[in-house]
Amino acid sequence: MPVIEKNLELYKDEYDIIALAHSESGPTLEWANENLTGALTIGFSTPELRDYFKIIGQPITIVLDQNGEIIFRDFGEFKFNNF
Repeated sequence: MPVIEKNLELYKDEYDIIALAHSESGPTLEWANENLTGALTIGFSTPELRDYFKIIGQPITIVLDQNGEIIFRDFGEFKFNNF
């Protein structure tokens, strides 16, 4: 998440970016407050979202088009030069 947050300026005009956490909200928000600037929006996934997007591990990056169709999927650390 820190890497994504550092690069938000490059993409924020073209994309809406949200990080979905798959863990308990309390510890995740505490970690985010200690390690992020607050520029990155953090949400929390649900079993339905994980099933719908076939999330079997993390980290995973999924980019959707305006119709909600997946146009990019990558597992592991997100590398901005791949997108």
